[in-house]
Amino acid sequence: MEPDNTGHATTGIGHQDLPSEESLGSASPVKQFALASILIVLGALIAVNFVSSRVERDSVISRLETEALESARVSTFRIVEGISQITEPTAGRFLTLPDDTAVIDRIVLSALVGQQVARVDILGTSGEILYSTDPYYIGNDSEYRRGPTYATSEYVGAAAISGLDGQTSLIEAVISRIPVYTEGSIPGTDSLETIVVIYRDVASAIDAATGAGARFRLGMTMGVMAIVFASLMIVVMRGHRAQTESRKKLRELLVHEHILVSELDQRNADLRSADEARLRLLSVVTHELGNPLTSISAFISILSKNRDGNFSDREIRMVAAIGRSEVQMRLLLDDLVDLSRVEANELELSIAPVDITDVVKGVVESMTPVADEKSQTISTVFPNGVVSVDGDRARLDQVITNLVSNATKYSPANTEIKISVSVESSLCVIELTDQGIGISREDQKKLFTPFFRADNAQTREVHGTGLGLVICKQIIELHGGKMTLGSAQGSGTTFRVEIPVAENDDQSTIAA
Repeated sequence: MEPDNTGHATTGIGHQDLPSEESLGSASPVKQFALASILIVLGALIAVNFVSSRVERDSVISRLETEALESARVSTFRIVEGISQITEPTAGRFLTLPDDTAVIDRIVLSALVGQQVARVDILGTSGEILYSTDPYYIGNDSEYRRGPTYATSEYVGAAAISGLDGQTSLIEAVISRIPVYTEGSIPGTDSLETIVVIYRDVASAIDAATGAGARFRLGMTMGVMAIVFASLMIVVMRGHRAQTESRKKLRELLVHEHILVSELDQRNADLRSADEARLRLLSVVTHELGNPLTSISAFISILSKNRDGNFSDREIRMVAAIGRSEVQMRLLLDDLVDLSRVEANELELSIAPVDITDVVKGVVESMTPVADEKSQTISTVFPNGVVSVDGDRARLDQVITNLVSNATKYSPANTEIKISVSVESSLCVIELTDQGIGISREDQKKLFTPFFRADNAQTREVHGTGLGLVICKQIIELHGGKMTLGSAQGSGTTFRVEIPVAENDDQSTIAA
């Protein structure tokens, strides 16, 4: 809570700063967390499923390549054996293809019964395709004419092949390359008789081998998702229940807060109205009391002269007492007027260059008789030259007079009051030190509060309103300066007043 310019407490917030009912119904973070968790788990499962399926597929393909190689070797042996039985070897070679391709077709089909073979090529030693189940390729050079001296199988993925039935289709092919060498010779170019290339369709085998794993992974994914979804639903339901209860309590608190803010706003409004009424009353009272005091002052002046000599000494003393009371009343009214102006921010200054040294000297001269009554001495320390500030001479005189007056009131007899004027940087510094009763730390915190007076035996003996220092502090602050004090109970008090030096003041002529 912060005080406003009238001293009243304010909360610093209004109805517009409180959360609305609509803001409580925003998206639930519990639901958002559950949705994000489901998406993360689903993404992780999809990634794991994809990776595992790829690993499994690669493993199946590797196994099929090995199986295809073994089958290709057996089939090649059968093909070579079948052809060699119906032909005569030439030029020392045991394999010679018959001219009738239909005969070769029967031998090939017989050797490949029950196998998923799409195409078979038989190459010459130069790499030319001498025979193919697809006549279109006969006479062409095969891309498999060169290769290692040993048999190989390789998965090549999708390939368009014309099969043994003469139909062209897209298959997943494993191509086996089986070189045939002269029996009893060292494999090499000189002993190579032919190369048999077999294109095998492994699509159904891959599907059969990976289908069970795919179904298992799908079932596992669905099961895990079901468990995760069920668990998160339990969390969401519990979180939603707790959130609903929290929102209900928050709504109740908000309603209560709205009521409290409304009540506080109303009380502050009432306090401001009361304060304005007090200021108006204070202004009226001071004005109305000022007129009769003027008349009283005039009559006291006439009576105190005792022109006709009709008053006895006792009556003259009574008139003097009435005069002193009138002066005290006049001072009180002046303080009340100044206070009302301070609180209404209407205290005005007549700014002009002022010599602080001259002001202090004038106050000391006027207050010396008062100090003499208690055998007190007032000593001063001034710098050489003029210390000029831009200020209201009458108000500055009022401040220094108040400080000196308080020093004489609250200091015992036969003590010294010290006043010094100096210039520090761009500040005029006035320090007043007494040897009085001092001010406790607790009372220092309240010293500049209107109507505050320390409650002890010494202060009760001194008349005062508790307004002087409040007004003095405000006057100094209006001059752009500040007033501070240092004191300890029973050890005297030092008031320090700082006021900016006039900008056109020639400080070169000032020497402390």
